[in-house]
Amino acid sequence: MFEEAATRESYFLQDIEGQYAAAQACLQAGGTGPEHSVALLQTLLTAEIACVLRYSMMSISREGLESNWAGTEFQAQAADERVHVQRIAGRILALGGKPDYAPAGLFSRHVSPDAAEGALAKRLEENLAAERCVMELYRELVAHFESTDPDSAALLSEIAEDEEAHASDMEDLLATYRH
Repeated sequence: MFEEAATRESYFLQDIEGQYAAAQACLQAGGTGPEHSVALLQTLLTAEIACVLRYSMMSISREGLESNWAGTEFQAQAADERVHVQRIAGRILALGGKPDYAPAGLFSRHVSPDAAEGALAKRLEENLAAERCVMELYRELVAHFESTDPDSAALLSEIAEDEEAHASDMEDLLATYRH
């Protein structure tokens, strides 16, 4: 959807795109109130969980361990994504929902660190595609919540800024790796 270079075996990208599609379906179905908001926020929570898993795994992969710059960046990104998980979960709780930390169908949970090894450029391209997908989802949900839930809109706007920085970092990593 967001990056032709990403391949079918990228469970990570499938997870992110799946959450984007789930949010789109939820938006198209309409709905108002806390349950609708919680459902939308849960798509972001699930995407962020997938990012934590991916970046943590990449930080301990052979490439992450052998390349200090890559491993350090992946550790930092995983830490940022964990903060996003906490903040989104907090908002879900504030709306009376219950965050699902073990969402069904999350393929990224079933991938070992070995799957993150080899073809670092390809993995970085997948990460960049995922970050762009997540950024688009945040933009759409900020716009959705602006008039009905300004607290959620403000939270998502702040996190979206982090996601833009993550995409920039992925672009830098990719450029560094290719040179």
